[in-house]
Amino acid sequence: MPDKRFRFFQKLVGLPYLLALLGLLMPMANVSCTDQVIAEPSMYEIALGYDLGTELKEPGAGLLKRMQEGNPRSIERFKDFIPNFPKMEPMYHLFGIVGALVVAAIFAFIAPFGYYASLGSLAMGMLSMFSLWAVLSQIGSLCNSIGMNVLKVEPGIGLYCADTLILIGTAMNLACIARPIVDDLRARRNKKNKR
Repeated sequence: MPDKRFRFFQKLVGLPYLLALLGLLMPMANVSCTDQVIAEPSMYEIALGYDLGTELKEPGAGLLKRMQEGNPRSIERFKDFIPNFPKMEPMYHLFGIVGALVVAAIFAFIAPFGYYASLGSLAMGMLSMFSLWAVLSQIGSLCNSIGMNVLKVEPGIGLYCADTLILIGTAMNLACIARPIVDDLRARRNKKNKR
């Protein structure tokens, strides 16, 4: 029978997953040009369609304006990859990451009632973490495919924050999975030693 401290610990397992949602409000990626950050979109901004025309900082905004005025054909190349350029296409599938984090938290909250809920929480948390890094890779690939090799896409503070919280939730889940197993092994060993 788990003690009260362990039950309380089990109730806290979902908290890091919910806090990771707040981490996604911070910049998910830093897009830089000649070592100057020109864009810092959050996951929610990317999901709803990031507007490069209004959100870019200098020198990126100036370069974009000069390209639109001086070389309209280069803008047509961008439109091959981003049809509504300068507004990026919304990536609504990113809200699936939010859903995975919410499901991970829900499974963590019901974990005291069953072993499989901890496994579900663990799986959803890890899935959301891998998905975040895949989105960052997709943004970098988009920059390369439009021929903008001068743009460098790096992880932002929001991505690191969300990943750290997901890893904390994962570690807490693993502790909740391992604790009953360890307690059972101790009980068997004590029973064996009493004989």
